[in-house]
Formats: sequence, C-alpha cells, structure tokens
Amino acid sequence: MRDSYGLKRKGVDLSQGPPKRTRDVVPIPAVIDTPLVPAENAPSSSGWHSNVKYPVHDLNPTCNSNNPNLTIVFFHGIAFGTNDEWKETWTTRPTNNREECICWPEKWLPEDLNNNLRILSLSYDSNIVGSVHNDVTEIGKNLIQSLIANSSYQSLWDGPVALIAYSFGGLVLKSLVVEVRKHVYPMPKNDLDDEIQKCCKTFLNNLKGVVFYGVPHSGATENLSKYFNWKCQQINSFNKKFAQPSFSRNLKPFSQQMESLSKEFKNAVHEDLNIYEFGEGLPVDENLGILVPYVSAIRLSNNNNYKIEDANHLTICKPLNKDHPSYYLLLRCLRICMQKNIELPPLPCHEVALINKAKYINILLQKESIVGLVGMGGIGKTTLCKKFYHLFHNQYDECSFLEDVNSKDNINDVIKQLLHDLCHKRLCKDENVNNEDLDKIKQCMISKKMLVVVDNVGKMENLTSLPIFIDKAAKNQASKSKVLVNCRNWQSLKSHVNEDGKVVVNFLEEKQARELFMFHAFGNGNHVPTKDFNNICMKSIKACGGLPLSLKVLGSFLCNIKELEIWEGALNTLESGQSFTGGNDNEELWSKLRISYDHLDKQHKNMFLDIACFLGGLKISTIYRAWSGDYLHPKFILQNLQHRSLIQQIEGGILYIHDQLRDMGQNIAMELQPMNRFVWKSNESNYFLQNDEVVEHLEGISLKKCVDLLMLSQIDSKVFRKLRCSDLKELPSSIGQLNALQELDLSRCSDLKELPSSIG
Repeated sequence: MRDSYGLKRKGVDLSQGPPKRTRDVVPIPAVIDTPLVPAENAPSSSGWHSNVKYPVHDLNPTCNSNNPNLTIVFFHGIAFGTNDEWKETWTTRPTNNREECICWPEKWLPEDLNNNLRILSLSYDSNIVGSVHNDVTEIGKNLIQSLIANSSYQSLWDGPVALIAYSFGGLVLKSLVVEVRKHVYPMPKNDLDDEIQKCCKTFLNNLKGVVFYGVPHSGATENLSKYFNWKCQQINSFNKKFAQPSFSRNLKPFSQQMESLSKEFKNAVHEDLNIYEFGEGLPVDENLGILVPYVSAIRLSNNNNYKIEDANHLTICKPLNKDHPSYYLLLRCLRICMQKNIELPPLPCHEVALINKAKYINILLQKESIVGLVGMGGIGKTTLCKKFYHLFHNQYDECSFLEDVNSKDNINDVIKQLLHDLCHKRLCKDENVNNEDLDKIKQCMISKKMLVVVDNVGKMENLTSLPIFIDKAAKNQASKSKVLVNCRNWQSLKSHVNEDGKVVVNFLEEKQARELFMFHAFGNGNHVPTKDFNNICMKSIKACGGLPLSLKVLGSFLCNIKELEIWEGALNTLESGQSFTGGNDNEELWSKLRISYDHLDKQHKNMFLDIACFLGGLKISTIYRAWSGDYLHPKFILQNLQHRSLIQQIEGGILYIHDQLRDMGQNIAMELQPMNRFVWKSNESNYFLQNDEVVEHLEGISLKKCVDLLMLSQIDSKVFRKLRCSDLKELPSSIGQLNALQELDLSRCSDLKELPSSIG
C-alpha cells in the first residue's frame, strides 16, 4: 500500500523486538546556554503556578535588545529523560560534508537576515519519562508568567514576533497563544490587572508569523503512540528507575486536546497572521512509518504556505543546509514578519495572465542582475511589475518600488525614496542627497539582497542617475541584489540591460483579452444579455487590439449600457481609428481611449482635464479644495470617472491617472486653444500668456515647470482672474501687479515659506 506521497507503507510488528531506527540521537554541540532572567526573578501572581519557572536561552546575545528587528522564539519537542531537548531539537543532523553539528538558529539566522535579531529558545517540562507534567494548558499558563508578563522581557514584544515550534512544542505554542488571548479578553473582566492585560495584548498584536514542524494538529496517531511506547521501552532497558506503564497513558491527556486546541488557536490569532507548516514525507523506519501524517500536520496554513518535507519526524526540523527548501521557506516567513510596514503598490481589481509572466521574470533574475521590460504604453508593463513585486518582494532583505519615475520633476526625490526604502534613512523635504548617501545605497546593494523595481524610467539619464548600478564593479559585487525596470524604449535600457535580460511585453491573446473586457463590461458574472451583444463584444475586443488599457477603458465605458446602438457607435469609432501597427503608437491608442472622454458631459470633461493637466497625484481632499465653488457635486463626478476607469483612487486617498490617459488629456487640452484653462509646459507658456484672449480663460500655471516663463508683470493685469500655483517655494513679487486676480490657490505649494509684500 502506498500513501499520497508514493511511499510504501507497512504495518508495525514489535514481536521481533524494538524496530531499527534510521538515526540515533545526534550529539549535542556547545551552544549558548544563558538564561536571560534567573528563575528566582520571575514574578508571581495569585492563581498562577508561581512554583514553575521556565528558563529562556538567548541564542544571539549580540543583538540590540532595546530595538530588535524581530524577536524569534523556538519551542522544542518531547524530551526522553534529558533536560537539553531545546538544544537537541534545533541541532543540525550529521552529514558527510559536515563533521560537526551546529545549532542552526544560532548560526544561520543572524547571517542570512541580520544580526539585530532576538533569538530565544525556551525550556519547559516535556519529559514523558517519570512524570506526567506535560499538560500543555498548564505550560501555556506558566509561560505567560515566565515570558510575556515578565518585566525583563516586556520590551521584546514591542516589535514584530515570530514563533517556531516542533512536534509537542507546537501544542505548547498554541496553548500559549490561546491563554494570552484569554488574558486579553478575560471572563470575568476583573480576573487580571491592567498591566498584565496590556502585556498580553501587545504580544498578540505584534505576533506576525508562526512556523510548525511536524505538529500533530488533529490528534496523536497510532504510529506516534507506538513510537513513543517503543522509545520508553528503549530508555527503560538502560535505566530501571524510569520504568513506567505504556506511554499511551501519558499521551492520552493532551491527545484529546489537540483538535479543540487548533480551533481555539485559529480563533485567537488575527487573520493576516503568516502560518507556515512542514509535514514529514518519510517514515522513521520501515516498520513505524510516518509518525504524523500530512492530514494532521497540515491544517492551519493558507496560501500554500506548507511543504511535505523529504525528512522523517526526527529530522524535519533539522535542515541539511541553507539551500534546503524548509530553511528557504522559513526565511521567507521571517522576512515577511520583519517587513511589517512595507507598502505594496495597488493591483488592478482584475488581472489576466500575470502570475506566469511574473514567475518567468523571477527565473530570469536568477541569472541576470537586471531585467528590463519593454513595450508600448498601456500594454501592462507597470501592472506586471506590481504583480512581480507582490509575489516575490518577501524573498529579499529590503525592497523598493519606484513608481512612474519619468513623471517625477526631480530625480533627487526618487533617490531619497531609495535611501529610505533600502537604508532606512529619511531626509527632509528640503534636503538633497549627497555622495555619502549614494555610497550608502550602493553599499546596501552589495552587502544585502535587495530588490529595486524602477517603473516607467523614461530617458536613459534617469536610470544612470540611480545609484543602484553605477559601475560594473559594483554591479558584479551586488550579485544577490536585483533590479527590474520597465520602459517604452529599449534604447534607454540597452546600455544597462543584457540582451538576455530583455522581456518584450506583448498584447493579450484573444482569450485573455476577452476575459479582461468582459469583466469590466459585465462584472464577475460575465453574463452577456443577447446574442447580438455577444457578437459586438467580440468585434469590440478585436478592435482594441489586445491592449489591456483600451480593453479596460472601453469595457468600463460600456458597462451597464443596454442600448445596442451605443455599443455599435463605440465600435464604429474604434474601427475608424488606426490599428496598433506603424505610425505613432500614442496617437493610435488615444483615438481608442478618447471614446470614453467624448461621451462625458462638460463638467466631467473639465474635471478630467483638470486632473490630467494639473491635479493628478494629489490627495482627493486637496483636489476638492482646489475645485471649491467651481463644480457641483465633485464627489459624484469623481466616482463616475473612476467607474469609467479614467482615474483611480489608491491607498491614502491619492488620485492616480494612467500616464497614457494623462498624456491624452493634456493633448486634448492643447487642442482647446485658445480656451485652454491651464499652462504646464514651458515651451507653450510664453505664447499663451501673450494672448489676452487666452489669459482671460486661464486658471492655472505650474510656475515650477514653466522655467522660461516671462515675468508676470508682462501679462495684462486686467484680465487675469484666477491663478493656481504648483510646487513653489517662493512667489515672484510681480504677482502683486495682477489687479484683476480674484483667486490665488497655493494648495500644491507645501514648501512655500512666505508671500511677497507686493500682494498687499
């Protein structure tokens, strides 16, 4: 008979004596064995088991205990007559390539994450020989006293916490969390004092990750019971004073708690807790088989955060080396715990064919230090970069997503973000990066495993200015660090990206294009009203040419429209535009995107142009102030624009507009001369401001971008009524000569320190 792993399973036959084992207990190496707090210092409280105090061993004493990046606590398994099970559990197994066994949490974790980790290993009564003190509920209660509410330890729980447990230790871990939860919400409420409740709440809130190795979540199995019985017999044959009845009597008390304990644990932790589980895939030996089958070991994790290990119950928590899959997944979990404040860029509400593409990019980055995505605007380069970042950012020590670099006015601001994301150094708004800062970023790229995603880099100078790969020597040294960059023009990337690292982002295939369009046109149900609608849908999808942005915008425009005539009109407009081959890609795309704009009423059009020309990237609350008195019901209009996929609201209340839609809007605004309401391009400003008819309708000037703008004093002061200024630290004194000026909007001038006296 073979189980789900394809392993042959045999019955257990003890009639011929104890079965042979595949490994003996490994020798214990010398490890740090320093209790952080003497047992006599542990506090006591009425109703608690003050006579039981558990030592805590520090495996990384060089850590800055006042502010660790992560506190990791290890829970050991069953002890068989020894007091050093906490050492044995976390000691590597012997191999041909390694003569000496090591305590791998002590040795490897500070090297691969960083040295500012607080790594603790607990000792508690798990001895099955000679006593029955292994009641996990009692251990959980006593650990609150010894660990959580201990005044010497309380500062450790102020930052992120991860718990790692093997076998019986997993039951202790769950019991601790369940008991902590009971102390956070005690019944009755006067059971505990406020200080203890506060400690427990802090611990629970900061618990970011849990890792289980071979933990029997759903009850002890027959094989596990037989193994422990045999182990007791083996020990008793050497030392008669430990002679005890069958281990079944000891196993039974906590075996009955396992299923209910797992349910209580799931109810006690928050939903976003990262849980990773490892199940054994090999039998202890040919007679005993697998002690904890995967149906018992894999119960609590989500999102495929589990692995059936090529190990048995005795070796599952002993990775062979740093390349072992279990150790790799453990690092992944711990990195997620440490990156608790990372802000992930928003993904679209519906994504098509992104996962496999992101995985392909990840494979390329194993070979290349930098990968470049190339394709026309609206093809989905940014969305693909965001998906890759979501999927793989947790494999790196630090990471940074530099969004829409080409639209930034100052590359210095981009470098400041890099400095903050990678080196955790924040500069003030008026501070510029210096050579020391640049060297710091380069050194981080060399010494750590970093990920930098550069979105829409634009011109080559932007890429060259970033201190992530300035010279080949640094690039070779930083082999672990990776860069993903996207751009419309390969010429901007080719001097930095190898040909093997080039990825051309193509149009969607017909099936993928249909899925994206139908989602935005008909929602999740994708229910097409009639056969006629189905035919026109297919024609519209074909006319969009497989371009994600056009499919999204057109589908959103046609959403909830039941008149077939409007669909046909939109299709005619699409088909009258040029195909996506040859010519100017931008103009061809705009001819398709403009369908949604042309069907807006005047207020919707004006607000869209405001955002495209002047207000994109601002907080919505700021935009409302800028529109004060200009529009009726701006909130309703914004919702309509968002529903049509012309704009997007992202985290923090920021209004975002796709760069192609922004460019299209600015192009439309230029066509509206001389009725243009905004000036934002320096090469156009002088022409506009010398035309009184233009100035009469002008409402906005971005003085920062109009670097060659003539002095305001040359403008006819009698006709200039409204002025909105942007990104300024100071105003020209000639602004006071604008006699007809009725409204001056400085909402985007956060660095403005004073107004000129000429304003009066």
